[in-house]
Amino acid sequence: MNTIESFFLTLGLSWTISKAIPYTTCILLGLLFIFLIRKWKTKIKWISIATKFMIFIVPFTLYFAFYPIYVGDFSNKGATTRSNLEFPFQKSITVIVLPNCPYCYQSLSLMMKLKKRNPSISISYWVATSDTIPEKTAILRVMPKEFKAIQQHETKAISELTKGTFPCFVISNNKKAVKIWNNNQFGVRALDEIESFFN
Repeated sequence: MNTIESFFLTLGLSWTISKAIPYTTCILLGLLFIFLIRKWKTKIKWISIATKFMIFIVPFTLYFAFYPIYVGDFSNKGATTRSNLEFPFQKSITVIVLPNCPYCYQSLSLMMKLKKRNPSISISYWVATSDTIPEKTAILRVMPKEFKAIQQHETKAISELTKGTFPCFVISNNKKAVKIWNNNQFGVRALDEIESFFN
């Protein structure tokens, strides 16, 4: 999540629109440049066309080079699910992580943005492990105080729920799992769905 997208989020726009606006703006800038040089021509027609095309794609290409679109960015391929696991709040989002998974650490900043936009949402982290984790050596060491952190030892049930992929994001109602996303499925459209779920 870059500064431009974060700015649009602070304006109250949805996650999807905030993500899409910069790319759309770059395309419109390209069209504007083409309009401004529309009368420019060369004796060789294909050179004129090629030059205008290059000018058109420059804004989008530059922005994309710094902020590429990844496969899951606009994804929302979460699945409805059932599990015997009991989640900590009546209605919440739970992020299931491993103690030292780098992608799991990265989820913290995203969840902080979600929490800032939706202070009433209950967010908890389950650290899946069969061992007792010393707080100084695990993700618990950097866990924001806004999140409830739980060491979850029911590793078999968690593995069945997550299919071995971490982090996983689970929304629950009445302490039961409703829908789950793995990290590659959890794009801006999923975040919009989550906000709708809680609102």
